[in-house]
Amino acid sequence: MSTEKEIILQFAPWESFVSPTFWHKLAELKLDHDRLSDSKRSITGHYTNRNASGCLLEVDYTAYNRTAQPPKFSHCAIGTIYNKNTIEEFKALDKLQLLVDEGKELLADMCSGGALRDPSLLTRFFVLSFADLKCHSYYYWFAFPCPLTPTLKLQGAVQKLRDLANSNSYITALKALPTESQNFFILYANVEKNVVEARSLSSLDEKEVEFCYFGFADPSEYEHPAWIMRNYAAFLFQQCPSFVGKPLKFLGLRQNQQMNIDDSLVWQVIQTEACDLSQSEDIKFVGWELNKNGKMGPRMVCMRDSMDPAKLAENSVNLNLKLMKWRLVPDLNLEIISQTKCLLFGAGTLGCAVARNMLSWGFKHISLLDSGKVGFSNPVRQNLYTHADAVAGNRMKATTAAQRLKDINPSAETAGYVLEIPMPGHTIGESLVVQTKEHLEVIEKLVQDHDVIFLLTDSRESRWLPTLLGAAKEKIVINAALGFDSYLVMRHGTTRKEAGDDGQEIEGLKCINGDQLGCYFCNDVTAPGNSLKDRTLDQQCTVTRPGVSNIAASYAVELLVALLQHPRKELAPAYYAQSGRGKSEEAVEKVPEGLLGILPHSIRGMLCNYENILPATQKFAQCIACSVAVLNHYKKDGHAFLFKTFETAKYLEDLTGISEFKRLNSEIIDFDDEEFDMSNSDED
Repeated sequence: MSTEKEIILQFAPWESFVSPTFWHKLAELKLDHDRLSDSKRSITGHYTNRNASGCLLEVDYTAYNRTAQPPKFSHCAIGTIYNKNTIEEFKALDKLQLLVDEGKELLADMCSGGALRDPSLLTRFFVLSFADLKCHSYYYWFAFPCPLTPTLKLQGAVQKLRDLANSNSYITALKALPTESQNFFILYANVEKNVVEARSLSSLDEKEVEFCYFGFADPSEYEHPAWIMRNYAAFLFQQCPSFVGKPLKFLGLRQNQQMNIDDSLVWQVIQTEACDLSQSEDIKFVGWELNKNGKMGPRMVCMRDSMDPAKLAENSVNLNLKLMKWRLVPDLNLEIISQTKCLLFGAGTLGCAVARNMLSWGFKHISLLDSGKVGFSNPVRQNLYTHADAVAGNRMKATTAAQRLKDINPSAETAGYVLEIPMPGHTIGESLVVQTKEHLEVIEKLVQDHDVIFLLTDSRESRWLPTLLGAAKEKIVINAALGFDSYLVMRHGTTRKEAGDDGQEIEGLKCINGDQLGCYFCNDVTAPGNSLKDRTLDQQCTVTRPGVSNIAASYAVELLVALLQHPRKELAPAYYAQSGRGKSEEAVEKVPEGLLGILPHSIRGMLCNYENILPATQKFAQCIACSVAVLNHYKKDGHAFLFKTFETAKYLEDLTGISEFKRLNSEIIDFDDEEFDMSNSDED
């Protein structure tokens, strides 16, 4: 016998492919049915010979069905799963003995004729697993048992079906074979009798071996047949011992995407040594799958992203946002939203509403700063607190709100800081100097570490320090303030400088670039004082119609999102209608829109008539919060400068020169009615 005729036939090993749904179903069964039982459970898998890739055996949630239901163009494989209760049991199990036990069941099916009635039993597999349901991790090891029988030797070259004599008649007969019968079959080809037909495996007759092609659905894409043929050959030699020493023709049926079978392969092999599989005690088995490193060992898959409630929540949170990108706003940048770090000064009515809306937009980095405790009057207006928080008596707003945000979206990175905000005109006593300096350092670092600052406190003077720090550290600042039935939402002008085109000139509109827009204090000609001194309770609290805070908070978040989507971010210009230059309504309609519409400087709304106006104001050169003089003194003197402002607000007035404006308040102008230039009503 020539060397060419003695080539040992190699087989393409099975590769397991596990759908995530397989683990989802296993977790459900373990929790609701199996519990502490680790008894083996019958499962099924499937493989396909149509446009096959690799040599895959797949399992999904249907594996646990009582009746096998392979997908279209696929074939069934019979399996078992051994799911252990602990990782120690998984590791300690005698895996060689398990392979032997499963192998003996395979041999029993071969020897009893069970595989002749149901050939899918030849594609036996099993899974050893451990389900760590707490961490959503699954350890598993697939095995495809096969008896270690004498080798098959390849005779001649591997042939394609189309190259065989009478290939057309073979192809015609094979195409008539139903898909469910293609897993194992016999192609009977007796040219002398002019008989070519595909038969079921149960028609096996060892006397007609010379006319038979032993066919099987071959999931291999390689020149080597799939591992499935190894068991097939062992079964045939067990059923027909006379086949030993005779050449056998195996047909690996392969289909392309168009269901063409011309490229199916034919191997002619011979086994020269007999092997009695009924003597199972002497038979050894192989079949453990190699891991991804090509070594003998189990695999592990982490299903946290699809099974952990926290990760599922994260994916669900973004569902509405991702749907926006389908048609409504395809260019919406969700990544910049999720990466933007926001610091909220104030965790009261406005702070809670803003934080809650930010979660809806996909913001994940939210810090809150507040010094108050949750009181009994808070939960009905401040939606991150409950009555139980008030009953506890010692729960701080900042930390409680941060925890509530994580309860709502576990993937959010939130933090609460219990700090007093030093304010102009609020003198710092000697005993509090050290603490105030510590608080200042923390506040300065927080502002530095965040991208956006929200001013949501309940007094004017408490907004001064955050406004100053936001300007000094070039941060985006969004401000929201409430009246009884009115609100103000605005973006502060930025101190960041960047080369770029100025806003376009539009007839009837005034354009103010982002670095020229004013801040919350730019419209004032007085420094903030102690607004809580000599005030009654209704004057000390922010008394508003309940809906005002939610409206203002929503506008504040929407304004930030629109700003982040603009190409120039906080440098984006704002427009307002100029009086006397055409109809203002027509002019406003010409305001350039960004991705989410126009981008105003401020929004002033009134519930008394349900109206919004969008004024824009320029920086005030003598502003007590963002002017060059104030910023330079802060950068130069730091805390020493701040403590001067805390001692008396007049220091800011003198520093910026607005004291001169206040002199008008002390002048008394005396006049008589006769000095008025009264118009004649008859002439009107």
